[in-house]
Amino acid sequence: MSTFDVGVVGGGLGGLAVAATVAKTGSSVCVFERASAPGGRAVTHVEGGYRFNLGAHALYRGGAAERVLGALGAKIRGNPPPLAGALAVVGDADHGLPTGALSLALTGMLPARAKLEAARWLARLQTLGVEPLAGVSVRAWLEASVKDPALRTLLAALFRLTSFTNAPDLASAGSSVAQLAYSSRQGVVYVDGGWQTLVDPVLTVVWEAGAMVRTGAMVTAAEHGPGGWTIRGSDGPATSCRTLVLATSPGVARCIVRSEALDAWAASTVPAKVACLDVGLERLPRPETRLAIGIDRPLYYSVHSASATVAPDGCALVTTMKYLPAGEPPDAGRDLAELEAWLDHLQPGWQRRVVVRRHLPSMVASAAIARADQGGVGGRPGPRVPDAPDLFVVGDWVGHEGMLLDATLASADAAARAIVGPARARNVRDSRDVPLATVA
Repeated sequence: MSTFDVGVVGGGLGGLAVAATVAKTGSSVCVFERASAPGGRAVTHVEGGYRFNLGAHALYRGGAAERVLGALGAKIRGNPPPLAGALAVVGDADHGLPTGALSLALTGMLPARAKLEAARWLARLQTLGVEPLAGVSVRAWLEASVKDPALRTLLAALFRLTSFTNAPDLASAGSSVAQLAYSSRQGVVYVDGGWQTLVDPVLTVVWEAGAMVRTGAMVTAAEHGPGGWTIRGSDGPATSCRTLVLATSPGVARCIVRSEALDAWAASTVPAKVACLDVGLERLPRPETRLAIGIDRPLYYSVHSASATVAPDGCALVTTMKYLPAGEPPDAGRDLAELEAWLDHLQPGWQRRVVVRRHLPSMVASAAIARADQGGVGGRPGPRVPDAPDLFVVGDWVGHEGMLLDATLASADAAARAIVGPARARNVRDSRDVPLATVA
């Protein structure tokens, strides 16, 4: 039986970040990834020169993701989405999307009184105290705080956009406001080459540090005994390790390890899901239409190739999404028809220009919505599992910092610090090798 200091189940960016950070201290590490290649939801598939991420991916600047990736040697190249000319679509009517003072004044989607209210509200966005709103739902807060119904609908759409969550009765207003403020302040980028360019440098650190990555390795169970953890898979010999990290969804984690804490966390989480239709076009019928948000419908559209190198020269990669209602089963045929009609509206004649296309009927955008009844992101569990020794969890459902990839990598950073300890962290910081992700 192979023996390692640390076993990591899950080879997405969170699991790889933990493995890279811990392995740099000299610990032996093994990563188990059930897919044929590591990367998780950050993998990029190339077809016909088009680089498809798994749905719409935007990297938020200035947060945990950029901090941890930078410390592990990933250079983020790309550009923000083009806001000039962005559309807010209400019914079949196109309006200018309010992204600043001028576009707010010019948009036709809000009456004059609502524009004044919007200007006052947006001026307070960065200083609004969000802690008292952590336990209030988005819908309850909007109804109590925003007078104009059109403005309430717009703000709900912006919360949906920045959190990838369509759950106004469930989502925490405090966490949603904080995420919108963070997005407005820091901005996002579409990454050149797709998100695989973030996976590859972290994977290189993992390998160079001597860690092992086993792909096609589905872990079915892990038990703790006197010698540490024994990891068992669907085939092959068992593996032992002193410390175990589950960089998985809460549902998968509870299936691997028997733990009351994991059971409770998994039972209380509701994932945020999206339906996606991505198309590679030989050219855009309407080149000026590059970004659109559905206001009264949970729809998204963006020409990612307008900001990032993800398509052949002169061609276009277009990403559309429908934010699926939380807790409801998707209707793949209906959702696909809605996305195709959405593209018909924004890029009429697009089907005659298709080179490649991909439909993802139900993709997890976040493993757990930041729920109001749990106190938002502040109510998420920490990386250490309290009722199991030397067991940690990592993911966008863990820790009290950020959402989406920020939460994943913040929790990976916290788990790695707890595993290696502050003394070893200082040793890595003082060396000339790649530093711990926790060191600025």
